[in-house]
Amino acid sequence: MSHPSKVTALVPAYQAAEFIQATLDSLSAQTWPHLEVLISVDVCDDGTYEICRAHADRDPRFHVVRQQGERLGYSGNCNFLIAHAESDYAMLAFHDDLLAPTFTAKLCRVLDQRPEVVLAFADTHLSNVDGSEEHWEFTDLEGLETPRQRGMLMQGRPPLWWVPNRGMFRVDRARTIGGIKPHRADEFSVDYPWLFHMSLLGEFARVPEVLVHKRYQPRSLSRGWEFSLRQHFEVTASCMRELWNAEIATEDKLAIARPLSDRLRRMEEQIAGKKPPLMTRIRRRLRIRSRLRRWWSRYR
Repeated sequence: MSHPSKVTALVPAYQAAEFIQATLDSLSAQTWPHLEVLISVDVCDDGTYEICRAHADRDPRFHVVRQQGERLGYSGNCNFLIAHAESDYAMLAFHDDLLAPTFTAKLCRVLDQRPEVVLAFADTHLSNVDGSEEHWEFTDLEGLETPRQRGMLMQGRPPLWWVPNRGMFRVDRARTIGGIKPHRADEFSVDYPWLFHMSLLGEFARVPEVLVHKRYQPRSLSRGWEFSLRQHFEVTASCMRELWNAEIATEDKLAIARPLSDRLRRMEEQIAGKKPPLMTRIRRRLRIRSRLRRWWSRYR
């Protein structure tokens, strides 16, 4: 790029007074010089806004907005921030995450050097509420260059799909999606359809080192989810919506839609507590028998 890439860290904050200061400090410690931090404090009743405001008074790169009236919720708060990012790249810096000082510089360098990449991300170290630790690395998308390849992988909800959500993305491409959309299961896994759609627009690039420290809090949003079949059904249906709205070839949409629609049908059958129709069960048995015959003829 002809000018130094500008990055905006987007901080959707809510009821975070107990832990957000460490997150703000990690953002102030970033080594990339062309960084600004935009914080949106949703309607809450603790001291989150006051802490953020005091930090912004000490660091002029920080800008704080206090939401008034009705609460935006997680997706609404993220969308507010994305809409107001005036930069080449942006990253969702969650209010309970700590970023290594070189996080912004290393991910920004990837996007600068590789125009085919829409999102760059790093590995994550997780601290659970119970004191246990985990290492998260998402490698499944590596080497997948076409929208169909990436879409076929992401529609299957691969393990650790959420790791790239703590990455850096191109603002212009993210806005073509229309934001992080809620669905009929409220805010359950709303990041998944967003990342699924992003994967259709370009490649994801992994920086293979731990640059994010995720700290689960007792009141973290995802800790209160039911993780029910109905919730997963609504999220998968939301992915179908994102697929048809994506700027990719119709042939690719059809190829990705087939396994996605199959999964939706199976979920619907389970939710309804019904067996599949007779002809569907017969076709499945015939397919299994055909695969067994091929296997037997190959290895006998």
